[in-house]
Amino acid sequence: MGVARQAINSIVLLKGIPLLFSIFLPFFLGVSYNVSAQSPLAKIAGDADSLKMVEGKFLRKLYGLPIITFAPETSLQFGAVGVFIFRRAGVARETQLSSIRSPISYTINNQFRAKLAITYYSNANKHMFTAMGEYFEYPLFFYGLGNATAKEDEEIYTSRTLLFGFTYLKSLTPGLYLGLGYNYLQSRIIKFVPGGQLSEPGVVPGNNGSMNSGFNINMRYDNRDNHLNANSGLYLDFKVSNYEPWMGSEYDFTQLFLDYRQYFLLFDKHVLAVQLVLTNTWGGPSFETMALLGGKSIMRGHYIGRYRDNNLYAAQVEYRLPLGREKWNDDREEVPFRERWGMVGFFGLGDVYGPYSNSSLGSIKSSAGIGIRYLILPKERINIRLDFGFGDRLPGFYFSVSEAF
Repeated sequence: MGVARQAINSIVLLKGIPLLFSIFLPFFLGVSYNVSAQSPLAKIAGDADSLKMVEGKFLRKLYGLPIITFAPETSLQFGAVGVFIFRRAGVARETQLSSIRSPISYTINNQFRAKLAITYYSNANKHMFTAMGEYFEYPLFFYGLGNATAKEDEEIYTSRTLLFGFTYLKSLTPGLYLGLGYNYLQSRIIKFVPGGQLSEPGVVPGNNGSMNSGFNINMRYDNRDNHLNANSGLYLDFKVSNYEPWMGSEYDFTQLFLDYRQYFLLFDKHVLAVQLVLTNTWGGPSFETMALLGGKSIMRGHYIGRYRDNNLYAAQVEYRLPLGREKWNDDREEVPFRERWGMVGFFGLGDVYGPYSNSSLGSIKSSAGIGIRYLILPKERINIRLDFGFGDRLPGFYFSVSEAF
């Protein structure tokens, strides 16, 4: 499963892109469903007037997205994603949008995945609450531990996993938050490659199943002008999580996480975004809770978990420019279709290290790519994003709502 497999994956991926756009875009362009104001669905989703929000009015919008994809590890996959975006009546306009997201997918190989993610902001962002729950019985790739694993080491396994967590943050001063959270992950591998690393007892921590339960302390500073798509500002998130047996965890470890982001408005039109992520782990985590390099947010173009170890550092820059309209973000309520498009270019460097590997200049990984943006809510700066990332995949393809960071 080496270069030939990667080439096949890329061909399948690229052939599927026109199909994905033809299915996805119509739903995002008009998912107010053309219902009357008296219909039950209109009461849930809201009509177009609900987006022209004035102080004190309840903003609400429901988006639906069907999913039809194909990948060698899953075969044909069907599903849907629901995204409900809202701001309560009577709150200040500067209050960030709250959201509820619920993707569900199923493959013809009887594989299943369901997730519910909630983000809620109180009036003027004085309180913030996030919660997430996910269950999946799904195939994943594993390459081993450390930063020197080879593509030829790839093996596929199916994990039956339940995870959930929540975080509550309270504003101390404008922009500064302090809070507490909890994370839980229980998993069991139900299918693996005979003779592979995950089949060997004692080689990979957690390969016989694991339960991870821990609390965290979270401090955050955020003065971005928009949490979803910033023109300027600073975001700094610092979190320390502790997992111990008295908390119900089978693994005893402490994990520090730091996420720094800054945004710069250039030429009064374009945006330069910078991000640095650090993870340090002390103790003995299970392989599923180690620092993972790759994914849809940072180091795009690397499969998430392609490299994993106790510690990680990664940095990326992204240049965002409009296509058709004058500025990347503006304050107009209505933007013509031809002006809703944008483009980004991104580049990243990163690596993992720890007890299974040492980091050096020669081991640093890179990623680069381009992306297309379509503005679905101009006033709130919400984009659909389609990214093509090149790392050790040919390429990595990412489709989502909102920016990568």
